Amino acid sequence: MPRTAPLAVAVRRRARTGWQRWQGSWWQVLQCGLGAGVAWTLARALWDQAYPVFACVAVVVCLGVQNNARLRRVAELGVGVTVGVLLGTAVVHLIGRGAWQISLIVVAAMLIARFLDSGMLLVNQAALQATFIVAFPPQPGGGSARWLDAMTGVVVALAIAALLPSDPRRDVRARAAAFSGQLADLLDDAAEAVRARDAGAAAAVLERARGTQRELDAWAQSVSAALEVQRLSPLRRRGRAEVREQQRLQSGVDRATRNARVALRRVTTALEYGEQLPDPLAGVMHSLAASVRSLGQPPYPGETAPPSAATLRELAAQLGPRTLGAESLSATVVVAQLRSVVVDLLQAQGVPPAETHRLLPR
Repeated sequence: MPRTAPLAVAVRRRARTGWQRWQGSWWQVLQCGLGAGVAWTLARALWDQAYPVFACVAVVVCLGVQNNARLRRVAELGVGVTVGVLLGTAVVHLIGRGAWQISLIVVAAMLIARFLDSGMLLVNQAALQATFIVAFPPQPGGGSARWLDAMTGVVVALAIAALLPSDPRRDVRARAAAFSGQLADLLDDAAEAVRARDAGAAAAVLERARGTQRELDAWAQSVSAALEVQRLSPLRRRGRAEVREQQRLQSGVDRATRNARVALRRVTTALEYGEQLPDPLAGVMHSLAASVRSLGQPPYPGETAPPSAATLRELAAQLGPRTLGAESLSATVVVAQLRSVVVDLLQAQGVPPAETHRLLPR
């Protein structure tokens, strides 16, 4: 009986995570399926290929289930296949087929591909295609047939990505909201640790804060993928301004998070050594958490600044060491880092640097 509850929780979490992954990739999966069928049909019609398998493979590899780096995957696959087919054909013509020829061609293809670029897809495709040419019996069309298959798949993948794109802003917004909530929770929990003078709770918050970089990096990758989709597809260029704003927001939140980690580390150290932290500090951290939670929300009707920027301006005026009663070194360091967090978040929302620094008490 004690084992069933944790197992049930784990199953529910796994199911919820799987459902979220499905929601985030169902359109890309349909793109791969459609592209594979179209590539097969085109390769048979254009090049009279009986089994153009690699045309379908090229589509799936180029599109994948993520929007990011599609252009790079297309370039790497195209160059890798070209290098592999040319090398394989040359080796078969000059020195024939066999085990040592395969070893030679794999080494040569991978070395040439690594010289051209660092992409793993390029290196792998160069080696694989060269191996196929040397290892398999001669087929109608030879290496050129395989190359035509690959290029057909590449063209179809580009067409699918350009003509049937998903809206990349949804994923960017979701990641922005999720991380803002996570950072706000950390600040709220840190405020409670300061209020309770609980060093253990502060250490736990610090440990969680140190593990947030993966989510920040995923947010940045989502923004990059959105920009790439908008470059590929004219149908999605209307939202370019929003994605650029998200790019600026993500960069500022990244800097703010790093400063917040430093502040949390100093809070933990101060509480562990019994140093005095001013009572208003907890309230300031709660206010900062509330501002962070509203990041990315649009301005209210009749307003030009988003709600988070307005509350951060008010908070900045309170962040003076003397105003908060910061007398110890640790308290001064924490206040200084919180000032940096506020400055980063304001600049992330378009407030000029000179203005953000004028808001802070001297």
